[in-house]
Amino acid sequence: MLFNSFKFIFCFLPITMVGFHLLGRLGRRPVIAWLALCSIVFYAVFKPVFVFFLLGSIVVNYLVSMAIASSEEGSSRRRQFLTLGITLNLLALFYFKYLYKTLLLIHSLHLPAPAAHPVLLPLGISFFTFTQISYLVDLAQGQAERQDLLSYVLFVTFFPHLIIGPILHHKEMMPQFAVGRRFRLVPADVSLGITWFLFGLGKKVLIADRLSGQASLAFAHAGSQSAASAWTGLILYTMQLYFDFSGYSDMALGLARIFSIRFPLNFDSPYKATSVTEYWQRWHMTLTRYVTLYLYNPILLGVQRRRLAAGKKISRKALATVGGFSAMVAYPTIITMLLTGLWHGAGLQFLLFGLLHGIYLTANQAWRHFRQRQKGVTEEPPTGLLRMALRIGVYLQVSLALIFFRADSLHSAFAMLHDLFGGNGRGHIGNLLDGALGLALFPIVWFMPNTQEILGEEPPSSAAPSILLPRLRWSSNIVWGIAMAVLFFAILANLDHTSSFLYFQF
Repeated sequence: MLFNSFKFIFCFLPITMVGFHLLGRLGRRPVIAWLALCSIVFYAVFKPVFVFFLLGSIVVNYLVSMAIASSEEGSSRRRQFLTLGITLNLLALFYFKYLYKTLLLIHSLHLPAPAAHPVLLPLGISFFTFTQISYLVDLAQGQAERQDLLSYVLFVTFFPHLIIGPILHHKEMMPQFAVGRRFRLVPADVSLGITWFLFGLGKKVLIADRLSGQASLAFAHAGSQSAASAWTGLILYTMQLYFDFSGYSDMALGLARIFSIRFPLNFDSPYKATSVTEYWQRWHMTLTRYVTLYLYNPILLGVQRRRLAAGKKISRKALATVGGFSAMVAYPTIITMLLTGLWHGAGLQFLLFGLLHGIYLTANQAWRHFRQRQKGVTEEPPTGLLRMALRIGVYLQVSLALIFFRADSLHSAFAMLHDLFGGNGRGHIGNLLDGALGLALFPIVWFMPNTQEILGEEPPSSAAPSILLPRLRWSSNIVWGIAMAVLFFAILANLDHTSSFLYFQF
């Protein structure tokens, strides 16, 4: 079931809300059971057979979590159970997501291997698998509490985050379902949540879906179009992805808030970033947090231990050397981003996507690190024209990497690059005017407040104040009510077909 469907808006969501409010009078467990059941139904609508894998994954991980919790803290037995749980999760992920492409690659090298048959990918497998791995790790480290099966099922399946995130930590959601809370619909949260949901739905239906056709056409004709046409298609795709994922993030947070559940922000105007490091602090924020905690930090810790064992230093002074920087910054950063690229999909193009971002981040850290070592140099927030130039630079870097993210193959990605740099001629300005909507969105993503700023839910941010409508703030009043009604009508008028979110494939 899609958030942007009549079935969800007029059937699933109202029924779930009414059940939550009525069962809340009976206490915590009926509410948790109701939300878990609704979430499983929500998942089953896509393809019922997927539910068996989802529930099987939950049962296996829950049994492993019980074994971990019953083992002595710090014992080898606990580490063995954790290793078993992580291995089982990764094997399932490999089977569904990477086995087919791996076998095709082996066959292309003319090496012996079993026959390759496509495997249907369960929706959201990466998200609910990573969510459960993080829970097992946190539990093994004493940073999460053991839960009963019903609570664990809700933690994994809660429908606002089940398919595309945000990737939740157990400690962020389950305490909000703790004993003692009064479970009911709170008018203020329902009003804010529905508004948040409508903002996201509008981004998806009225903007992202309108850009998808021409963006897809450009990538379908990679290698045979003019530079102007290729740039038009790339700009439209970058905006389509931006508003598609921003829209989903808004909808997820809004749906959770309807039930008075607060999710962590997952999208914070990434095109306003003035460095690629800041970009990843704003784009898919919970994924960035996840790979930092569970990939980058362990890799860095391993590097530091090996250096100490070899008699090398890990101090700031050592970090100032080329060897120290390469080992303790460049290596863990590039490995982490390669794995992040691989997480997004099986294919060499995804590895190159990750490698590019690894290089970007390493170069950015090198600039900051070695420049700050210079006497008297301090880090000042960029202003004015410099800030604008940096934003454009970040956008171009990200767009270049997104070619490999979007392309169907490595060959197609290089064909698109060939077009962008005029391999088939430059074209004419009319090609760019075809993407006028995409170009018109730059002032919005660069200069206007984002959804959480409008709703008064923004986190502390280093971003410069918005230039356009800086004081635009939502309020629960008649004017905003009419505006939301108009937006809802426009959405319904354009909801003639349902289109999946771009991150569904991951």
